[in-house]
Amino acid sequence: MDWPVRRFEAADAPRLCEIFYRSVHEVACAKYDRTQLDAWAPKIPDSNVWLERLLEYDTFVAENAAKETVAWISTSTAGYIDMLFCLPEAIGRGAATQLYAAAEHAAVARGLTRLTAHASLLAQPFFAKHGWRIEKHETVVRRGVDIPRAEMSKLLVKPNSP
Repeated sequence: MDWPVRRFEAADAPRLCEIFYRSVHEVACAKYDRTQLDAWAPKIPDSNVWLERLLEYDTFVAENAAKETVAWISTSTAGYIDMLFCLPEAIGRGAATQLYAAAEHAAVARGLTRLTAHASLLAQPFFAKHGWRIEKHETVVRRGVDIPRAEMSKLLVKPNSP
């Protein structure tokens, strides 16, 4: 399925907060227990607070045929993928892949040579499929709860490079 990708707009913030919450609770539940999910996302974030954060990043959204946002990715100008979240109905259907391609293309266009991320247990296979490698496994503590993840990276190849 083709998921049109476009740049984030301020009006998207409430929807992205909802996608984050639903993705954590309805998708990440395959790898994390209820205590971990509640510590990670106890409620839908305040979109006014997140708007400032999202505007600091290179953020893209993917839409379905009805022009509803179903997934999003945000990357810092230094190449750190801060967030990549999809609604359950978009998982495994190419939305994340199209978003990731847009983010990687933008990073290469900025002249970056490396991308980094802290990937959840759920995201690690996705990133590995796209040429990423695990630098180290780690645990982050959120609201007193241990949440395992991995520090991952990918070297970028500039166009016309071997």
